[in-house]
Amino acid sequence: MDFNLILCAVDFSETSDRAFDYSVELARKLGAKIRVIHVFQISATALPEGLLVAPMDYENILQEQLQDRLDTYIENKKVMDVEITTGICEGIPYLEITQAATDVHADMIVIGTHGRTGLPHMLMGSVAERVVRTADVPVVSVRWA
Repeated sequence: MDFNLILCAVDFSETSDRAFDYSVELARKLGAKIRVIHVFQISATALPEGLLVAPMDYENILQEQLQDRLDTYIENKKVMDVEITTGICEGIPYLEITQAATDVHADMIVIGTHGRTGLPHMLMGSVAERVVRTADVPVVSVRWA
């Protein structure tokens, strides 16, 4: 199987930073390109008086700010020998990551995992675990130790 495009999901944590670095090393060895995405999720907040929902233009403003942050993140990495493109997605992270992989025809997904177990895992879940279970392509999960 050829690996021409690696999708790397980042959330700007140390864990995803390590996953990004890993995806760059893989891309170098495989001669692949990288698509880096960040997924954000806007939620409504329940109040006694009703729901508090973000203003309509909030999503666009947030998306622009996150795209700028992602572009700056990539620029600061100074990776010159691998072609990297970026994108921002809004929605449920694991669903958006797997859909993005399909949309860009990625051959592999690289994602960081915090390696939570027990109660923290039960309460917070794991985006990486859900991506592994639902993706149609191989997934490399990089754990921050």
